[in-house]
Amino acid sequence: MNGTDVAPRHIFATGENSLRDEPDALVQPRRRMDLHRSPYSYSSIKIGLWPRCRELYELVRVSLRPQNRGAADTVLAVRKAEELVLERTGLRVENLKVLEIGPGQQLRHLRCFALKNDVVGIDTDAIPQKFALAELLRTVRQNPWMRTAKTLGRIVLGRDARFRAALARELGVTGFKPLPVLQMDATRMDFRDSTFGFVFSCSVFEHIDEPGSAIAEVARVLRPGGVACISLHLYTSHSGQHDPSIFAADRPRPPLWPHLRPAFAHTVRPSAHLNRLRLEQWKELFTTAMPGVHFAYGRDSEDLSPALKELRAGGELAEYADEELLTVNLVAVWKKPEGVRAVA
Repeated sequence: MNGTDVAPRHIFATGENSLRDEPDALVQPRRRMDLHRSPYSYSSIKIGLWPRCRELYELVRVSLRPQNRGAADTVLAVRKAEELVLERTGLRVENLKVLEIGPGQQLRHLRCFALKNDVVGIDTDAIPQKFALAELLRTVRQNPWMRTAKTLGRIVLGRDARFRAALARELGVTGFKPLPVLQMDATRMDFRDSTFGFVFSCSVFEHIDEPGSAIAEVARVLRPGGVACISLHLYTSHSGQHDPSIFAADRPRPPLWPHLRPAFAHTVRPSAHLNRLRLEQWKELFTTAMPGVHFAYGRDSEDLSPALKELRAGGELAEYADEELLTVNLVAVWKKPEGVRAVA
């Protein structure tokens, strides 16, 4: 469900039954939507042949790099999320039933959380976890052709195997067991009310057409006292268009905020469907479904304020606030009040 294979930079004992053994026990029968046509599935957007070729080029270029940095960044992001949750809510993400929405093809964060928790992920795409004929056939049958092509490309280039090895070294483990990942729509989850102690998502909600419904579903499936930590990539940030070449760059490069500037909008293209919500719209959605929610803001490692000041002096980007241009990731952290079974 994550929009690209090039991960954007981010700021980042209960005795419960194991999700690994019985994930089906947690779901309730519902009419499922056609996930093949889900508007926020990775390859649902049509961008033309040349942009797709450029995207595949960036995939190959990034796939040939060492995966140590990506693994280290993944572990750091999880640690920061755990620290933020502890600081804002007092909850330690240990020995919990954990749901990740949109774990992506490499299951980066899910594998980290699985070391101390019972985890399950949901995604609109099928996610192969081993190089086996049955897994590959399932991917071909159920995923869009572009998603399938990129998955097979990463496998052939050895990127996934090298990343798993790097992540295992970073975490000090010898390897990873298969994890339960279900194909499911985040706006209409099949889980029962009050199922999870922790719900996490990173760079997914910006791809959902009805994010308010997904936020309400998160509130519903959280048990009282459980915590949600939802990080999203803000469209109005420099990299908010999800252009693969911007993600692949080692730092923000001019032209900055190209998708928001008419003279440069043609130079970038999204690699996935985006709902294009702005900062205040996101805050209103979270506040409505999750009263008392806490917000944290992540920015690029390089300060873009001086460049923004120059653009404003030239009359550009006047319709956007500094905060929404400089914020890359908005993180919402909410602890469901005790005694609350569901939030509409």
